Amino acid sequence: MAPRGPRPTLLLTLGLLAACLALASGQTWVEVNKIFRKHHVNYPRTPVPNPSSYCNVTMKARGLYWTPVNTFIHAPIQSINSICSVNGTSRGGGLYESKAFITVTTCRYNPKGSSYSMTYLSRKIIIGCWNKLAVYFKE
Repeated sequence: MAPRGPRPTLLLTLGLLAACLALASGQTWVEVNKIFRKHHVNYPRTPVPNPSSYCNVTMKARGLYWTPVNTFIHAPIQSINSICSVNGTSRGGGLYESKAFITVTTCRYNPKGSSYSMTYLSRKIIIGCWNKLAVYFKE
């Protein structure tokens, strides 16, 4: 029987592969940062009539529905990018951890219910950086 559950190594590999493919296709780091923003930055947090529907609404609006796990960061992109320099601590391999706690929403897809559940909290985040721009979020 195959193991089930989250596979962070697979997600890291896919994220880095997407960044490499984007660069190989001639996109600049700025373009990869734009993709990062689409997938992970929601500032200010999108208001929804029913708070429990935040993930379903936001994931669908961003074209990310059926993604197993995705986290939205509720901070300005300038603050997030600054983690790559003055407001972050290097973890090696281009990864930086925020010095401060940041509010995030993590959306997890439940295939049985065909919907997302969410976790809303403040925590330190780890992002991948190139040329002082955020290009990858480590779930």
